[in-house]
Amino acid sequence: MAKRPQVLVIAILFALIASPYVMSAQAHTAESFTILIKEDGFSHNNQQIIQNDSVIWYNIDNGSNLTHRLVYDYDGDGLYNGTFDWDSGELSAECERDENNTKLDENCTINFIVTLDMNWTVGNYTYQDIRSDGSVVNATIELIADTGMHTEANLPAIGSEFGVTNDDKDTTTTIENEDEGLTPENMLLLVGLFTGVSSVILLGILMLRRSNPKTLDNVHDESNN
Repeated sequence: MAKRPQVLVIAILFALIASPYVMSAQAHTAESFTILIKEDGFSHNNQQIIQNDSVIWYNIDNGSNLTHRLVYDYDGDGLYNGTFDWDSGELSAECERDENNTKLDENCTINFIVTLDMNWTVGNYTYQDIRSDGSVVNATIELIADTGMHTEANLPAIGSEFGVTNDDKDTTTTIENEDEGLTPENMLLLVGLFTGVSSVILLGILMLRRSNPKTLDNVHDESNN
């Protein structure tokens, strides 16, 4: 019978120590994926992302002298002004700037950002690149369900209710540095480890306190004999 409490204590300790690793493995940090718009098409024609991830398109087609317009018609009405529709407007390869690095044309844009949050259902979304010469290039985004614990990272600025916006600010640094420093997963792991170690110490103290009276009784019995 004495072994049953010890087995229970070991099981509890294992659960406490293992729990932060399990939670960390389930966590999904929102990511940003870059797709380049080139003269001969997209750098990724079938981009796979998870719900709450973002896609950033950059127009690097500076050889064809064309502008590109990314559109997605969610409701199929032939327009691109619905709640879930995309319309990047005309994307240029570069925007002319003055000596203060200010755009001469404030409407000039080189990139476009879309965040597919939990309002978007899992599936394939086929969008189009309508070029200024009238040609059209198709591509697809495959959206996968976010089944884990979601932790927001430093995503690009979101400009509308469902995360469709365009902004030519340099987001490359944000994408490269979003995994640096103390991430939420690391915080969770540290808290779990601290909790597990504290539990081990407390249970050890309790076990010692339970065993000491038995030792004293044994010594007393031996002296009487």
